[in-house]
Formats: sequence, C-alpha cells, structure tokens
Amino acid sequence: MDKVNILLVDDQPAKLLSYEVILEELGENLIKANSPHEALGILLKTDIAVVLIDVVMPQIDGFQLAAMIREHPRFQKLAMIFVSGVQIAETDHLRGYEIGAVDYVTVPVVPEVLRAKVKVFTELYRKTRQLESLNAELERRVTARTAELEAQTEKLRQSEERRSIALSAGDMGSWEVDLATGHINGTTVPTASSTSIPRPSSRPSSASRR
Repeated sequence: MDKVNILLVDDQPAKLLSYEVILEELGENLIKANSPHEALGILLKTDIAVVLIDVVMPQIDGFQLAAMIREHPRFQKLAMIFVSGVQIAETDHLRGYEIGAVDYVTVPVVPEVLRAKVKVFTELYRKTRQLESLNAELERRVTARTAELEAQTEKLRQSEERRSIALSAGDMGSWEVDLATGHINGTTVPTASSTSIPRPSSRPSSASRR
C-alpha cells in the first residue's frame, strides 16, 4: 500500500515535532511547513492527502490560509483539520467549516484522537484515488473496445459493398472480383448491336436450277 502525504503547518517548531511524533504511527509521509507561504509552496509541488493547520499564526492565520488553499481548483476537496490552542467561538467554528475545514482538534492534543481523525481522511483519500484509477482503466477499456467495434463495422461495410459490386457485375457478364482489393476483371456479354448476323446466300439452290 502506497504511503500518502500529510502536511503539518505551524509556526512553532516544537508543536510541529509533537504532531510528527503522534502521527508517525500511521506510517504515512509527514511533511512540515513553518509558515503559510511554505505550506502553499509545498502544496503546489506535492500531492497532499490531509493538511493539519494551526489556527493562530502571525501575519496569515489558519483561516486565511485555508481560504487561500480553497481558491485553487486543485484543492477543492483537500481535507483540512484545524488545530487550536485557544478557545474558539461557535462563529469561528462555523467560519472554518464554511472555508472548507473538515474537523477541529484542540490543544492539548489527545494523541489517539488526532491519529483517528487524520487516519479517517487519509483512508478516504486513498480509496478515492483507487476509485479514480479504476474509473480511468474502465474508460480506457471502453475506448479500446469501441474502436475495435468501429473497425469491425467498417470491415463489414466494405465487404458488403464489394459483394454488392460483384453481384451487379454478374448481371452484366463474366467477372472476377478480388475481394481484398476490390479490383474487377472480366468481359461483358455481347449485345445485339455488336453481334454479327450472317447474310443469306445469293446463290440459287439446287432445286431452283432444275
């Protein structure tokens, strides 16, 4: 089973290290970003299954980063989990969900809870990719089969066309038709206008001379 990438975004290296220790049991690839700008750069270069984002960061906070991520068409369905060390009001929770967050984790982080939440979305990502791969393979097979049927239909059409030519030629005389090339050889039946009619003899018969 291929590993998927999990992006951890926080401006505090100690917190990033703690997330890494908690999530390493999942056996996935953990990628760390110390700032929103670094996170955006990684996202543009790497396929990411889940992003863990700290809500409180200087200059650009987690909500703003999530909004920037969602603006890119490639990341419309990317799973984002917010981590908050401060009490968040219900309006902020709603704001996060409207931006595209799929879940929240509060600090102090409970390792088992964080692992369970991240695992759900990594498995969903993996199954979605498998389904996309199966759909692509199915589409490839359908395309190949359609092309094969079209080729067979064209061959049948050409065969019927040559057979029709051969039958028509048979009504006009003796013909030989090469079904592979469609080339026709033969001669036509002589018509009345081209047939020589022998003239009657002008010499008197022996009976008339007697």
